Amino acid sequence: MSHLMQPQSYVGLNGLVVAVRDIREEDGATAYTAIERLPLLGFHFHSPLKVRVRSEKDGSRFIMEVDTRGGVQVRIVTDLSPAPEGATADDTITLTAAAPVRWYARKQARAGQLHRARTLAARFA
Repeated sequence: MSHLMQPQSYVGLNGLVVAVRDIREEDGATAYTAIERLPLLGFHFHSPLKVRVRSEKDGSRFIMEVDTRGGVQVRIVTDLSPAPEGATADDTITLTAAAPVRWYARKQARAGQLHRARTLAARFA
């Protein structure tokens, strides 16, 4: 869980995040700006994300809330439970976006989440 609470862990953990900055504590959560490198129509652009991360339930639940300047909001609730090989993580993802960008936001969120799962498995193998 501590790995998921560290903003620096998301560089490389989410395949789109290339940097984090402005890390601070706010009301029991860690807040920071993540810089996401997004592909669009053959080009890439950097987009700042406002991120808040907190843990609940004695560290077995991790909640990340992300806001983009494009009005996309993502909430990821990760529930951790013990398993013979270490732990399992169950994610519930809620995405809110305007209709014109929803398909793209959903595609990028899914790709980022799948990359995160593969990278976490490799880091802890």
